[in-house]
Amino acid sequence: MTILLTGCASYNANSLTALDPEYVKEYPGLDKLQIGCKAYSVSDCYTYFDRDIIANGYQPIQLTFENKSSDSYVFSEKWVSLPCADPMDVAKKVHTNTAGRVIGYSVGGLFLTPLFIPAVVDGVMSHNANVNLDQDFSSKSIGNLKIAPRSFMKTVIFVPKKDMAPIFNITLRNEDTDMDQEISVSVIR
Repeated sequence: MTILLTGCASYNANSLTALDPEYVKEYPGLDKLQIGCKAYSVSDCYTYFDRDIIANGYQPIQLTFENKSSDSYVFSEKWVSLPCADPMDVAKKVHTNTAGRVIGYSVGGLFLTPLFIPAVVDGVMSHNANVNLDQDFSSKSIGNLKIAPRSFMKTVIFVPKKDMAPIFNITLRNEDTDMDQEISVSVIR
């Protein structure tokens, strides 16, 4: 019966999916390279990050690059005109409160000894959920990526809500020509 009282902290998120065509555009100057840009809703946050990131002060934006050309491009979040938060800082803001969960059950355990069991179980599960969350945020928000010829790449950037703008610039570097191309993208919600 005691096990039923635990909150069972967990982290269950889905992989990033390709953006629907309505979010993807071709840009002048980028031959055969399409860019998709979507600002996540709260529902999207729960689907892909199992947390409400927006309520914690950040707007996740998925960028998708489909390179149908024979050239290689480089993307860096440092070349985005909006300030991008460190994904690990965002992850820490949405961590499950392991200490709070353990302390809560432990205080109850002072009055009802069996509550010490869920304190340990939930503490371990909460820690594991945070480790999985950190790994997932790191894998989905690649700050620097090479967009190889005939490839498809996805990443998520986190913009502080106060700095969010519906139109912003990203710069891509063509590795073959060593030329930079600045593109003005529109966020679709």
